[in-house]
Amino acid sequence: MKHLNMGILPGVFLSLMAVAAPPATAQAAYPDRPIKMVVPFSAGGGTDAVARALAKTLSERMKQPVVVDNRAGAGSTIGTDIVAHATPDGYTVLFASAAYSFAPAVYDKLPYRLDDLTAVAVVNSTPLMLTVNPSVPARDARAFIQLLKSQPGRIPYGSSGVGTTLHIAAEHFLRSAGATAQHIPYKGEAPAMTDLLSGQVSFMVGQASTAVPYVKAGKLIALGVTTPRRLASVPDVPTLAESALPGFSAYGWNAVLVPKGTPRAVIERLNAEINAAVGSPELQKTFDDLGLDRMDQMTPEGAHAFIVSETNKWRPVIQGAGVKGE
Repeated sequence: MKHLNMGILPGVFLSLMAVAAPPATAQAAYPDRPIKMVVPFSAGGGTDAVARALAKTLSERMKQPVVVDNRAGAGSTIGTDIVAHATPDGYTVLFASAAYSFAPAVYDKLPYRLDDLTAVAVVNSTPLMLTVNPSVPARDARAFIQLLKSQPGRIPYGSSGVGTTLHIAAEHFLRSAGATAQHIPYKGEAPAMTDLLSGQVSFMVGQASTAVPYVKAGKLIALGVTTPRRLASVPDVPTLAESALPGFSAYGWNAVLVPKGTPRAVIERLNAEINAAVGSPELQKTFDDLGLDRMDQMTPEGAHAFIVSETNKWRPVIQGAGVKGE
């Protein structure tokens, strides 16, 4: 009978364990540390509010902090560039708005390529609202359009920056109305809203979720919403389509993207968690309170197709309005 060399058994055992055990990186369940959600706008605006609500719910679901990092500027391209060049490991994600789909038409050269980012999920659509400072002598959309036409290019309006959703929507409104105005871009919706409330600018096509509380408080006058249907939160405010501009429609949206090369398993996990979060009673209530519209759940491929469609839809509007980034 042959005797085993007991001296080699520990080495054999460790070798077998090494073969049987997967690498440590494969063992680590995603996420195992905090996730940074880059919001390419200033804190306090409508996009920021949605991002923080989603981040809170995702943190609870994924058992890791999801930390909002505001990186405003250049029509959202600064924050987008940060994510485009981040490590593709799922720990840096972009909370994009419709400005992401506008950027290729607004800027002759971007610091990133569109294929540097991969779509994960679409979160919501965002109704917009035309509001004016109470000092403006117009109380409905038709009267306001006549006022704009009587002072071509002189009445100032605010936006969250060149090429952002609020800028393009306002230009779409002006072109549809056959009017012109003076654009005053800000680094985010929050500072633009501050100046609208103080009367430094006269009007804005802003996120309804931001404007509604001020409308209800009498601090702003609502002239119309940009969606095909009236909003449940302010049912007395007509749509621009029914009051002055038949067929008019404009809205914002938010989506989550990650750097190209992010593992498919991570993208699928994020997609599943985001869709589940958006469908949760807590986030549904938040969306209702903010006046946001929920969209049908999408796969990463569906989210990609949606963004491509939005990019193609708005390109001729942007080019026709002559909007160019600085």
